[in-house]
Amino acid sequence: MNLCEGVLGHPDWEKNFALGLEMLGIPHTSCEPIALGICTDKKLVKRILLASGIPTPRFWHAEEGGMWIVKPSREDAGVGIDTASVVSSTSEIEARATYVEETYRQPALVEEFIDGRELNQAIYFSTTGAVVLPPGEIVFDDGLASNERVVGWKAKWANGSREDRGTRNRTPALIDDKTRDELKTICLRAASTLGLSGYVRFDVRQSQAGQLFIVDINPNPDVGRGSGFRKALDAAGIVFADFLKALIMVAAATHRP
Repeated sequence: MNLCEGVLGHPDWEKNFALGLEMLGIPHTSCEPIALGICTDKKLVKRILLASGIPTPRFWHAEEGGMWIVKPSREDAGVGIDTASVVSSTSEIEARATYVEETYRQPALVEEFIDGRELNQAIYFSTTGAVVLPPGEIVFDDGLASNERVVGWKAKWANGSREDRGTRNRTPALIDDKTRDELKTICLRAASTLGLSGYVRFDVRQSQAGQLFIVDINPNPDVGRGSGFRKALDAAGIVFADFLKALIMVAAATHRP
């Protein structure tokens, strides 16, 4: 069971661990190393999605106006994302990008900020194909301003913080059948395009006009108690042990000596 999400403090070394397992001939339950490597580079993922016609927020190209979000391009778990990440002028974008690059020692990603709902779609792969779980939603408090409606590090990990108190998970999400079908379609397309396997969670924003945009892809997401993936399994009525068994069966069938 490969639960590795980074090595020695480097999230982008996750692929190295999976590659090491494969080089040693050890069957494992995670995504393939190449897919893991692609997904740890958010800029590369966006370029692939855009080239494939899969909806994702557009890159900033030095235009004025609108709302943009600036975040580290090779981090995970909401690191480097907070209310100051959402900006609206060139000077603010440049200042935040400089902060990200100097603080996290990596390129900044600047993309259009989708002011709307935050949905997530969990999927895992069994020997019979993809299992699409009930979508979830991060519900924001009504009193939060647009730039506060982000799921950053504090919202995810700082229990009792204002950001934590201002967000709550609702699984299954209260969405209509059209949105549910579209969410399933674009996430399965992305999974196929990127060669994803194992288990994965997609973070998706829905604009005020109802359009869906993939904003992040998380192979090997947290499956511990209380995690979004676990809530999706519960909503589907799938026993956790059966989920693990399905992953193990795929690993055994895929990684033969």
